[in-house]
Amino acid sequence: MEGRIDLAHQPAFRLGALEVRPALRQLARDDGSEEVLEPRVMQVLVALARADGAIVSRDDLTRSCWEGRVVGEDAINRVVSRLRRAAEGIGQGSFRIETITKVGYRLLREGQAEAALVAAPDSPLARAHAEVHRLRLDRRAMLSGAGLAAVTVGGGLFAWRRFVASDPALTDKPPADVAPLMIQAQMAMTQGTVEGGNQAIGLLRRVVSLRPDYADGWGLLALSYSAAAVGRPQQFEADMRARATEARRRALALDPGNAYARAADGLGKPVLGNWTAAERGLRASLASHPHNDMLTSSLAGVMLGVGRCAEAANLLDGIWKRIPPNPGLAYTHVQTLWAAGRPDEADKAMDDAVALFPTHFAVWFTRFYLLMYTGRAREAIALGENRETRPTGIPEWNFEQVLIVARALLSRTDGDIQAAVTASFEGARRGAGFAENGILFLSALGRLDEAFAVADAYYFARGFDPGELRFSAEQGTYTRRNARRTHMLFLPPTAAMRADPRFLKLADVLGLTRYWREMGVRPDYQATG
Repeated sequence: MEGRIDLAHQPAFRLGALEVRPALRQLARDDGSEEVLEPRVMQVLVALARADGAIVSRDDLTRSCWEGRVVGEDAINRVVSRLRRAAEGIGQGSFRIETITKVGYRLLREGQAEAALVAAPDSPLARAHAEVHRLRLDRRAMLSGAGLAAVTVGGGLFAWRRFVASDPALTDKPPADVAPLMIQAQMAMTQGTVEGGNQAIGLLRRVVSLRPDYADGWGLLALSYSAAAVGRPQQFEADMRARATEARRRALALDPGNAYARAADGLGKPVLGNWTAAERGLRASLASHPHNDMLTSSLAGVMLGVGRCAEAANLLDGIWKRIPPNPGLAYTHVQTLWAAGRPDEADKAMDDAVALFPTHFAVWFTRFYLLMYTGRAREAIALGENRETRPTGIPEWNFEQVLIVARALLSRTDGDIQAAVTASFEGARRGAGFAENGILFLSALGRLDEAFAVADAYYFARGFDPGELRFSAEQGTYTRRNARRTHMLFLPPTAAMRADPRFLKLADVLGLTRYWREMGVRPDYQATG
């Protein structure tokens, strides 16, 4: 690795449609658009680019970009996250940054990603080649993976009244040269992360480049762009939706009944306040396509959001047995079993999820919360304090925040509880996902006034506005104000809120009581007392 990077003396270079101008700290597209990067971010981009696809360790980066100073993981993670946003935004797929766990990073130019994967015999893409005949790219598995990521991560689904003219449960084997790319794209989508979404888009762009007459390639690309429009910063929404519309048009021109394209058409229509239409649309579609796992997982998401947790768990039980596991399905299955009052099964599903996806951020936090809320706060604290098993890309203060709550639930001292209340409000002001957690934390601590105050802020921006960013800027996921979630209102930690008269008032304003009345049902907590 060369020495310190002096931007003033670095020549300009190209990354696909981008010209990188280090001395000016500019990224310039061929269409005339430009973006200026922070000095450190540009230094890291130069370091990764001049490695020409080789892995650059964190130590290499500190030597060349931080003059050898000792810097924390958060500083490097922040810079890499900023580069990924640039790759997603102005870069539009011209490059991507790949994390090599416990080693470092490498920059892959457009078109290099697939070649790099193929070159390694034990790479995910090579393994996908070996498995393609076994999996036969079952559309049920692909659709349920993408759909569940949208339910659990992207922020709510929609009524599927216009979904599929033909049964997407039927196997439709893609052309052999793009089948592994399709499988890898589906695997990336189920990660439920910005990086995973970017990888899926890059892979699918390669698919349609190789096979412009392949409808499913265009359809799944449309679905990926639609998901990005829902879960990314608002300034990217119009561009992502335009790309989704064009990819969907291409898919439907080739196959008027293309399942992915029709799914993309509905993605982004929030279910908040529209549960009746969502459920009726899903059940009508399932009557015609009873084995479609994406529809089933979408219905499970609706059921969890309206307090029908037992039914949601039953729906996910069937999917878990049928399709290859993915992180979104794994942690949602755990959460839903727990909400349905099946704790032993939730523990078993949690063990399975950790064995399969030990460092996925959502799996890790689901495990932490399950321990913390089920009388095992000491185990949760041990998990949180073990830096070796923590997921990457999460700021240190985030771990400390949840540890403060776990310590309060363990000790129950006034001082620890007050510290947890303070941390919960500080978190809720940082982002929508932290506000969701704050509602759960405060209710579990018995601080119901504060729990309802955070709920007011989250749903109605009363008192303060958590905004649309879910967690840290490093993670880069968003929840629109018209797509706020309700599932946490029916989890075990919010039982004290449900027993409070204020809960029904909240449910009424959100439209939940109207849904229960229109559908002639009661949520589980009312049925069981």
